[in-house]
Amino acid sequence: MYSSGNPTNIANPIKDATFQVDIKTVSGRLNLYQTTLCERLRWDLLDSNVNPDPFGYLDTYNKNDIQLICCQADASTLWLVPRVVRTRLIQSLEWNTDMEIFFTWILSRDRPKGKEVVKYEKTVDPQYLPTQSDVQMVLNGSINSFRIYNVYPRYFRLTGSGDVRPLEEDISVSADLIINREQFEWWAFQDINRSNLSGLCGGLKGPMAVIISEETPPQGILGDTLSKFSIWGLYITFVLAVGRFIRLQCSDLRMRIPFENLPSCDRLIAICEDIYAARAEGELGVEEVLYWTLVKIYRSPHMLLEYTKPD
Repeated sequence: MYSSGNPTNIANPIKDATFQVDIKTVSGRLNLYQTTLCERLRWDLLDSNVNPDPFGYLDTYNKNDIQLICCQADASTLWLVPRVVRTRLIQSLEWNTDMEIFFTWILSRDRPKGKEVVKYEKTVDPQYLPTQSDVQMVLNGSINSFRIYNVYPRYFRLTGSGDVRPLEEDISVSADLIINREQFEWWAFQDINRSNLSGLCGGLKGPMAVIISEETPPQGILGDTLSKFSIWGLYITFVLAVGRFIRLQCSDLRMRIPFENLPSCDRLIAICEDIYAARAEGELGVEEVLYWTLVKIYRSPHMLLEYTKPD
């Protein structure tokens, strides 16, 4: 098991990242902004003249496991929404119904197997949402943007089992959602509180996050088991199941001593062969005498020891 899957964890960096923002009203859910143009920068290769972690949140983590994700501010897709759909959305905002805005990070890694793509979605707290009238005016063309506060936490940690957990809840990203109107329409996501990390993304002003991707076991029997079922799956599979099987095989070994651990069984084997020969010749009386002789030997440890001594 250990030879087919080395239990030493290895780095498991983010290979691809996608960010999107959706709005939901009584009329349904509609995607506003989405970008797949995200750069992944290694933490240990960032500009040493800038302190990317002034509060020391990442001091306990391995720098090789940390990446800075910098995305384009402009969406990677046009906002091709039919006029009737937009009108229906504006009308639903006039009905004073609850409005929800979701953000979603979609992150891809090489492992664990079956969970290579991780999705982290969360609803923005209602107290940080823009007013419904501001969203209406953006949709009908009166203004070009609205602001959302505390959209998502800045720091994330991806566990070895594929879960996404915010690292610091109090460090959140606020942003302006801007609609660009030229020949076609598309949305832009402008981060308004980029802090010390602003100069590390090469001018990109879109969604940005610091992600710690924990090391995971490599592919193999042990690696797949740990990745899919965690340490509890390994315990149940190997300690309980396999351990119980081995224990059953090794139990009551003292009962097998008369059959497997005697010095010499030639005389006992000769009696068994004589029983078979007597039966074949029809000498049933001789067969019975030999049979009870064999039983008497096995019932007496002293006689068994005498009959099995080497010549």
